[in-house]
Amino acid sequence: MDKIWWNHITKAHKFLNDIVTAAIEGKSVILSLPSNVPWHDTLIELMEEQLKLENPKNSFDKISCPKEEVGLYLLNKYCKREKRATYRYGMTYAAFLGKSEDIVLNDRYIWVSDIPKSKYDEWIDFIVEYNKNVNIKTPAVFILETCDENFVHKAKKGIKKILFEQNIDAYDKFAFCTLIATENNCKEYMRPYLAELVSVICKEDIELCAECMAAGDRFLKKPTKVLQFIVENNDRSNGEKYQFSKNKEQIKTLLWETQLKYVFPLIEKYRNYFISRYTSSIEKVLPFENSYGESIQNPEEVEIGTLLYMVKSGAIVVSDKELKELECYRDARNKLAHLNILKLDIVEQIIKRGNVLNRE
Repeated sequence: MDKIWWNHITKAHKFLNDIVTAAIEGKSVILSLPSNVPWHDTLIELMEEQLKLENPKNSFDKISCPKEEVGLYLLNKYCKREKRATYRYGMTYAAFLGKSEDIVLNDRYIWVSDIPKSKYDEWIDFIVEYNKNVNIKTPAVFILETCDENFVHKAKKGIKKILFEQNIDAYDKFAFCTLIATENNCKEYMRPYLAELVSVICKEDIELCAECMAAGDRFLKKPTKVLQFIVENNDRSNGEKYQFSKNKEQIKTLLWETQLKYVFPLIEKYRNYFISRYTSSIEKVLPFENSYGESIQNPEEVEIGTLLYMVKSGAIVVSDKELKELECYRDARNKLAHLNILKLDIVEQIIKRGNVLNRE
């Protein structure tokens, strides 16, 4: 799942490449990631692999923000004792490190995590000063990870800003759900609907989308219970528990919205199919006024409820099977129009029939 997201979802892959490109170009980055960024370790792993392919001589380090002064920490970590002894007070650590050509800090990509607010300005000022004093072609590049967009907006000239939320949108999450839909026990014709439903309900969390997609039919039947089970029993890739704040009523609303978006057009498709099949019979009773006092002149204007009335009054002759089917579509349309959720078996029937109509 992790490699599918970062390698095969276009914008997710571009987001990864944007980080790599900035680093290869020697630009430090402030990287804004949500707390539930999907497969965090895989992102770093793939980025490191690409950096090594692009620039094999450079090393990649991942560090947690030090408590001590940034410049002092880097001096002690990346300079030998003899080199540290040449440092003289009066020069900033950033200037000293930037002017030094014989230290292992050079040719390094350094990913820094767990940066507290109190260190924001310190890191930015260090990088700006360091870049001003660099004399070598491949200086150290810093990738500062944060969940705080306020930190990103502090970035100064020479530091690139890359924000996850500005690069990934709802379609990317739906595309991911669609791509992994083949890996569950859901009926093939129901997979697009499952992908739509999961991406709508779990859109804030890609890893949670993956868990729900894996549940397949179980999620379609009881989404609330599946979500509850995942939250109580499963862990995210970083070892933390899943968080899901929507209540049962909110899930029902999202379920209705998904049915309205996905099923309602199929009802309309069936109405058009039925009209095209019985156009001559419908034309015989035109024109007439509908319940709103509007004059109906063309068969295409006849609503599904009126079509059912025509069948029951004998104006249109259909088989018992077609009558039952038309009643099903009329009832489904009315329920959706009145904010009611359709039962799964009805949704399945309409989607399956819609696939048949698409082939006719």
